[in-house]
Amino acid sequence: MRLSGQRVLITGGGSGVGFELARRLAGENAVVITGRDTSRLERARGEIPRLAVRRLDVTSEEEASETLAWIDHELGGLELLVNCAGVLRGYALGDPGAAAKSTEDVEVNILGSLRMTRLALPLLTASGSGAVVFVSSAVALGALPGYSVYAATKAAVRSMARSLRLELATSGIRVFEVLPPVMNTGPVRGLDVPKVSPGVVADAIVAGIERGHWEIRVGQVRQLAVIARIAPRLADRFVIRAFTPKRDA
Repeated sequence: MRLSGQRVLITGGGSGVGFELARRLAGENAVVITGRDTSRLERARGEIPRLAVRRLDVTSEEEASETLAWIDHELGGLELLVNCAGVLRGYALGDPGAAAKSTEDVEVNILGSLRMTRLALPLLTASGSGAVVFVSSAVALGALPGYSVYAATKAAVRSMARSLRLELATSGIRVFEVLPPVMNTGPVRGLDVPKVSPGVVADAIVAGIERGHWEIRVGQVRQLAVIARIAPRLADRFVIRAFTPKRDA
């Protein structure tokens, strides 16, 4: 897929991978970024004036429908939807606040991506060359105690991407899945473990889409994906170690 002259919607585009991807695409495409934090969106537009911004909570059917209707009216259609909006946090399932946190995690990470994709399908189909990007994670390939809900949501995103890729094949809509390792963003920014920058992941996404790589595995996830198929318990150890802070010598 040639990333030039395309109409693009990036959810969660005010920061992290979503913002870095918007930075790379804005020069040759019509790019709209959305998010819940309007101050982040305005800062993003301040850095990249070509961006269009719109406040959107992906858990809201009404806001999602209104955003896609606005895009259809303003841009005349949509070729690429990138589902970057997500919540990453660790907590034990028995914690007092786990009920509310786990509900929000599922609503944003799974149902949000599902909702945006479902509502965007008519525009993507009408474009004749539509594509959807789902952002999964290395944790979808292994176990991660303390992040069980997050890991489950990303495993669900991975499964959704794989099934939709086959389901939508006859419509011409392409489905990409991104599997990044630990990134230097959000709540893990201060975690003392090796991390990749959001920019590295954004570059991998651009390259993967243009080369038609349905699974975009970033960095060490390339090796992890192979290990997960042949030695799942070893993959678990790799994922746990990736999230375990270094000990002082």
